[in-house]
Amino acid sequence: MSKEKVVSRNIAIALGIIIIILIVGLVGAIANYTSTISVKDSTIATDESQIASLNSQLSTANSTIASDTSTIASLNSQVSTLQSQVSDLTDIANLTKSTVWVDSQTISQPAFGYKDWTFPASYAGYVTFWVQSSTTTNTNVRVIYSFLGVTFDQQKTVHAGVTAVFPVLPASSVIVEVANPTSSGATETVTITYHY
Repeated sequence: MSKEKVVSRNIAIALGIIIIILIVGLVGAIANYTSTISVKDSTIATDESQIASLNSQLSTANSTIASDTSTIASLNSQVSTLQSQVSDLTDIANLTKSTVWVDSQTISQPAFGYKDWTFPASYAGYVTFWVQSSTTTNTNVRVIYSFLGVTFDQQKTVHAGVTAVFPVLPASSVIVEVANPTSSGATETVTITYHY
């Protein structure tokens, strides 16, 4: 054999060996990368499952937060209502609330005549009867009510510019009366206030 053929054959063998090595390396690399991709796919699937589970937990937690927020708002509203009731009842206990029953009303009465009004009194307190002006020097004011079967009947004589005060207990009807005790007609301007 000629030297050229031997060299060509040696080159062909060397090239064949190199190609076989490259093919084996390529197959190994592909197998390695396939294994890595498979592991990564499994990891991705696991991570996606964990993400789905965490999203479900987050959704449940958000739902709980919304429910708790609604409960807190409802309780705060109840606290506000109760605080308002406590404030109102404290004012009643301290007799700092009042309702004007008659506001600067002018009445005309014949001799020995009278005018009366009836109002409910839900709480213990007192009634003020202010005679702002009067054409007579004496005006009779009277308060009548019943409490637990006992009738209370109080009367005072006042003149213009004077306020008469009458304590009252809770009653479904409190009668307040202004009377002219003189033998001639009279005109009075009065204000009646219930303090409780």
